[in-house]
Amino acid sequence: MQMSFYTGKVGASAQQTKLDVVANNIANVNTAGYKSKSLCFSDLIYNNMAGIDGAQSDVKSGSGAKPDRTNTSFEKGSVNLSSSQLDFSIEGRGFFGLQNPQTKEVYYTTNGSFALAEKDDSFYLASKDGYFVLGKDGNPIKIKSGNTEVLDEDVELGKDGSPLEGEAIALENAEPAVYDFFRTEGMLSVGDCNFVAVEKNGAPFLVDAKVTRGGFEGSNVDISKEFAKVIEAQRAYQYSLRMVQTTDEIQNLINNLR
Repeated sequence: MQMSFYTGKVGASAQQTKLDVVANNIANVNTAGYKSKSLCFSDLIYNNMAGIDGAQSDVKSGSGAKPDRTNTSFEKGSVNLSSSQLDFSIEGRGFFGLQNPQTKEVYYTTNGSFALAEKDDSFYLASKDGYFVLGKDGNPIKIKSGNTEVLDEDVELGKDGSPLEGEAIALENAEPAVYDFFRTEGMLSVGDCNFVAVEKNGAPFLVDAKVTRGGFEGSNVDISKEFAKVIEAQRAYQYSLRMVQTTDEIQNLINNLR
């Protein structure tokens, strides 16, 4: 009886975690460069059930499941067109490289919606969270301004994506480098659609991917699949709690018979 309570409890807890993952996907359906996550489960301890004579049999009895890991889907999202010359998208596989200006740590992302960041009286192509975009030489991309006296951190752009008068910027050579890995499974998400490589991913290498200006990759979340997962997780959650309820009713019945 106690094992039935335990199995129902851990099952409901696992489905609650799955709902949290799905809810996070749905919340980021419009987040640029977001990669959908999926939860994987693993079996808990199995025991051999006792036979009629009390001896152990070959029949296995499980004790539930637990969340094991969260996988990330690196499928391409749709490209959202924009009028900004600071937005880039990658055709095919690959990541943009970002460098933390304080720690020099390098992150990787497919979110190509960039802005300008100022440091030491110079302006750099940067992500919206302030990380510098790396060029093909491995260094942050420095933007040369035509008029540094009026150039602000947030440059105002015209309808065609070019800076307004007095804020001319040389963007023709500001093309981000594209990096890839032999294996992308297991890359560690560090928030803001950024990832860091782990040992099994190997070293990053430059790829000759086409980078298009005037658009950025959107989220790859399929909202219809996510709602199907919500229904699936809710049903499994209900069945797990029903197991706890049924076990409690049977236990009360046995106690009353005594």
